[in-house]
Amino acid sequence: MSTPFASGVEGAAMAGSTFSSSSARSVAEPLSVPSLVDRIGKVIGRVLVGMPPSTWLLADVAILSIAVSTAFTIFPPYAGMSTPHIELWQAAAVFAFSVIVSSLVFGLYERETIVSRSRILTRMLATTATSAALAYAVIYVVMYATVSRRAAGFTLAAFLLTGTLVRLCGWWAVHGIQRGLLVVGSRGLFDSFVRAQEEGFLREYSLVGYTTARDSEFVGDGDDKYLGPVAESLGRVQADSVEDIVIGRELASDRQMMDWIAPCLRAGCRVTNEAIFYEKATGQILVDEITPSWFLFADLKVHCEETATLKRVVDLVTATVGLVLSIPLWPFISIAVKLCDGGPIFYSQDRVGQNGRVFKLFKVRTMRVDAENGKSVWASANDPRVTGFGRFLRKSRLDELPQLYNVLKGQMSIVGPRPERPDFVEQLREAIPYYDQRHLVKPGVTGWAQISYRYGSSVEDARRKLQFDLYYLKHMAFELDVMILFRTVGTFLKGSC
Repeated sequence: MSTPFASGVEGAAMAGSTFSSSSARSVAEPLSVPSLVDRIGKVIGRVLVGMPPSTWLLADVAILSIAVSTAFTIFPPYAGMSTPHIELWQAAAVFAFSVIVSSLVFGLYERETIVSRSRILTRMLATTATSAALAYAVIYVVMYATVSRRAAGFTLAAFLLTGTLVRLCGWWAVHGIQRGLLVVGSRGLFDSFVRAQEEGFLREYSLVGYTTARDSEFVGDGDDKYLGPVAESLGRVQADSVEDIVIGRELASDRQMMDWIAPCLRAGCRVTNEAIFYEKATGQILVDEITPSWFLFADLKVHCEETATLKRVVDLVTATVGLVLSIPLWPFISIAVKLCDGGPIFYSQDRVGQNGRVFKLFKVRTMRVDAENGKSVWASANDPRVTGFGRFLRKSRLDELPQLYNVLKGQMSIVGPRPERPDFVEQLREAIPYYDQRHLVKPGVTGWAQISYRYGSSVEDARRKLQFDLYYLKHMAFELDVMILFRTVGTFLKGSC
């Protein structure tokens, strides 16, 4: 993340009479200076943790370029080959392309990878194996050339070992060098950070607790995470090694807050608005904490003509290619669905699309014919109404293939929020603030919420998925759509195994 906080907080004493004398004395106490090795380790660890996906991608390309160059030096091409040997720059380009595509498919650059050793190992192995097959397909089939097996093996082994080692250093940084995080706001805001941490986010932070502007705002008893009013909690910045402070929406406009925040800034603390911090750290927007002004300053590009045109072109091309490539699967899918219970292969259902327009969505039938009997029921991940083959279709997402027809008709996009049924939308717009704003864009076959959150089966799940949908609305771009598509392919591959 950002630069680490300085350990001294002498500037805190300048806050004046706002603070108690005991707090001022605790701040003025001398601090121990960490060793140079510890400081260097923290800096390296935090750089690895805070690296964006593009930087990880460039790091992998650099590793591959060095590995290919070394491999061609150690194992030079044999001059007597009948098939032309690939050039050094061509080999570097092919292997880099193969690794990047495979990494995007298996989610190697996602935040959840760096917080788990098992994910690092499995995704590195899957990426390396897939990139080897893809590279050989490009070299032998597309380029009609050859490459030394020893050089190729050395290149991929070097990438596997070096890439894994670098990511394990990042994992160590996440779990071994945590930044102290103090929340200035309500207990509900603090709990939202706790839930995010339980779901795999914010692992690089240690949640110290929360504090409020005035003690009268605190209504709970025996809450060990409540540190008291702000003025009395200043000493905890030092005692608990607080390095990040998040200010709640209700306190951000309080002018008196600067009496406390200014000394923390001078001490090196990073102070952030709750919406900005949560958005960057989790890829979500806190629905319960935003206001109408958020939509004014989010700079949404939903009606940008250039963005809409490019998105429509990508939709048409992707839907057409997807339907053509899936043609061999249709006979097997149709026969299997028929053998389950003899019912129809496809079914259609009313869904709410862009700007609230209702359309007919098409899917391969995965439930029994009498699953609902005219009454809308929430579907769940292990729904007993789903047939045996239907479970495979849902897990692999093959039941979504007919929606490509909806994409061609312009009712849906390849990437966007999940379309919901009209009666569910009525219920959700009453229970969840700003729920209707997800209809500013076309619904999608896949989307940021679909790949980031589990299968939704309740109002609370819909609320959590809306947080991802709002993030997509704000950051909608061609690059994000491409990443979502690759991760969807990865979901398909894992679901088909």
